[in-house]
Amino acid sequence: MCNKPKCTFYGEANDINALIHCVIRALDKADMQKEKIEYIRKINRDGNMFDSAIKTSSNYVEFVEIE
Repeated sequence: MCNKPKCTFYGEANDINALIHCVIRALDKADMQKEKIEYIRKINRDGNMFDSAIKTSSNYVEFVEIE
């Protein structure tokens, strides 16, 4: 994947549901449906560990800080 959509994650620390929804919205906005489905499958397979979800998510989106 060459150009990753930007994702601004501003949920509470360790809030895996907020993280997943943020990434899914970024992939939707970028019209990356194939990647979104792949991402959801990988997240479901990895379980609900926040650290592994961050690692998986960073393969699909570029996290940016809030200014």
